[in-house]
Amino acid sequence: MWLAYLETTEAIYLPTPMPHGAPPRPGLIVQRFPGGLTWSPAIGVRGFMHTHAARCTPVTSKKNNMATTTTATTEAETWVHYHDGGVPGRRRVLKGTAAKPTFTALPKIDFQRIYSDSLADRKELAAQVGAACRDIGFFYAVNHGVDDEMLQDTMDALKRYFALPTHVKMETHNQKTDKFRGYEAFLEGKLDPSTRGDVKEGFLMGEDFTDPEQLSLLTSTPNPPTHTPRNQWPTHPSALFWRPALYRYYRAMFAFSKRMLRVFALALDLPEDAFDAITTHPMTNVRAVHYPPQQCESDVGIGAHTDFCWFTLVCQSPTAYPALEVLNGNGEWIPVLPEPHTFVVNIADFLKLVTGGTWQSTVHRVRNMGGEERYSIPFFFSPNEDASVSVVRHLRSDGVAYAEFGVGEYFQKRLDIDRRTHLEGHAGE
Repeated sequence: MWLAYLETTEAIYLPTPMPHGAPPRPGLIVQRFPGGLTWSPAIGVRGFMHTHAARCTPVTSKKNNMATTTTATTEAETWVHYHDGGVPGRRRVLKGTAAKPTFTALPKIDFQRIYSDSLADRKELAAQVGAACRDIGFFYAVNHGVDDEMLQDTMDALKRYFALPTHVKMETHNQKTDKFRGYEAFLEGKLDPSTRGDVKEGFLMGEDFTDPEQLSLLTSTPNPPTHTPRNQWPTHPSALFWRPALYRYYRAMFAFSKRMLRVFALALDLPEDAFDAITTHPMTNVRAVHYPPQQCESDVGIGAHTDFCWFTLVCQSPTAYPALEVLNGNGEWIPVLPEPHTFVVNIADFLKLVTGGTWQSTVHRVRNMGGEERYSIPFFFSPNEDASVSVVRHLRSDGVAYAEFGVGEYFQKRLDIDRRTHLEGHAGE
């Protein structure tokens, strides 16, 4: 339900929750979302107000937010719940003598060798990457070579875009397309049904061969070609900077991803070009995300899940306290500190399938509990939509039949699950 715009755009800072059912204060532009939050674009996250204040346990200590273990003494102490492969899953929390060897931090891998002319150098890099993919599924890419000035400009563009008035962003609301492209408002995502929704807003774009900015990156196009646009772009004059800003980032991450793909091939003891034929017009996504500081201990920026591409590259804004967390084998949430000049890289469900489960698609979530604004812009990479893939031959078990699966079909099924989860999660609100 939308609240009417009031007569002035002057915003008022509201440092405390509003009582349940109380009207917005005069002069504040607000929008009501599922789960009881109101949002003022004029003042950003300071306009976040919990209208269901009685159900909110406020965040009281930043130190407490650094904890990596579950501290509740009931169900949460025994199990961690998440979405894996599009379906609910859970992992037992292991402590004391029950705990098993597992990771407690992410490795940092120097990627200067990705540009080396020496195959031996690239294989050495691939060996480190392969070990991280097998044991953890996450790692830091240090010295990645992507232009730092461009990355900072992209972060500045994110801040500028998400500060736009809500009606400008809602022009490209993602419910207007079957590919979920465009703007996602606060609390519209809801992976964890025990929450009122993900405390974030975002914008998604991806492969769209009607966008001329993409055609020069491809070595082929789909057959038959598509003529229906997939992306939505804002047309309001105040938002015209957004498309070129995202495409500058997209082009750089696309090029780095193609190199990364060759490292993955070497790490799997395959020829470097093993995946080239199925990534001539790959499925790609850029998701720009804004996470305001969370005010409730029970909130999540995005619920625990695995990604459903091949791999993800994450560029995140610097914050004093980590927001991204990765689930280890003991059910501990391991914080992923923002490291300057690095990407966070994670393996996703497609590569887990192709490696027969040898590589890990690791559960992760975002809880922005440090009191700062957080911005993140992951780049998701997958093979061609019309490609078919199966488990790498030397990773297959004897006597087991392995079928091929269509990349686009699998992707659409996962997208449909996400859309259904979104709709069902807010049913009756």
